[in-house]
Amino acid sequence: MRRPTAASLWRRELARELVRSYARRPGVELILLGGSPARGWADRYSDLDIVLYWRTLDERWIRSRPLEWHGARFITLLDMPEHRAMLEIYTLGGLIVELGHATTASLRREIAGVTKEHRADPAAINSLGGFLDALPLYGRERHRAIVSSLPPYPDALARKVVERNAAFFWKGCLRHQGLSRGESVFVSDGICAMIKRLVAILAALNRLYYWPGEPRWIDRWAGRMKTCPQGLWPRLKRMMEGDRAKALSELEALIAEVLALVKKHMPEADLSRARQFEGLEVRATERPPAINGATRTALNKRRVKG
Repeated sequence: MRRPTAASLWRRELARELVRSYARRPGVELILLGGSPARGWADRYSDLDIVLYWRTLDERWIRSRPLEWHGARFITLLDMPEHRAMLEIYTLGGLIVELGHATTASLRREIAGVTKEHRADPAAINSLGGFLDALPLYGRERHRAIVSSLPPYPDALARKVVERNAAFFWKGCLRHQGLSRGESVFVSDGICAMIKRLVAILAALNRLYYWPGEPRWIDRWAGRMKTCPQGLWPRLKRMMEGDRAKALSELEALIAEVLALVKKHMPEADLSRARQFEGLEVRATERPPAINGATRTALNKRRVKG
């Protein structure tokens, strides 16, 4: 395991200082630092993501902009009543500081939805992964108790994630309808979409609560994967930074490797969505294709009846 970066260490200490006044509020049960500082991956661009869990949100106090007392500049407050949550956003010396507020009850419902009901909701999966990796700033024992009570990553959930993401472009779509036409934005967007699907599948195969909707730190996540194509991160990086034609060849090879891993490690997964496109290929069609006589007669009869 790598040592936490220097950028992670000072961000952790700063976070502890910033939440002291929050920790003294009645009803606060848990304060967590999430993201790259908690995982020890932070660099000079990393912000602070802090989540507070309350018995009941003290909305009036949250609206008083508590971090202004520490010299932070208030940016906005997002109110999300449908999720019974709030989000404060500040900047402090150029560092973005976000403090999310939710109830402990909503946390338990979210955890149950993923681990017991096997809801393959990407945001909830991502949130649970963040909770597991979080650094407790307040309520360490409560955090440890919740983590200890969690069941192993459910096989049924892993299968849902794999099957949801096992759908790909038709053969030749990106190469011909994209690259050959000069549709560079379409090609880049397609490569990104496929990378997200492939990483989501690999995360599920490895029972990692990770959502690649914002595909950052993939090199670190790949390092956590025992079941993974060799050289995943360098290959993904070449796809995004190198020649587009070579990138598509690399992508096609990587898709085949990932599907082979699914068949080997999760043979019960339904890959019919991926197989639907095996017989389809986008090709250049210069002339009207021939229609045999029987087919033409049948089509004419259908038109007459219509």
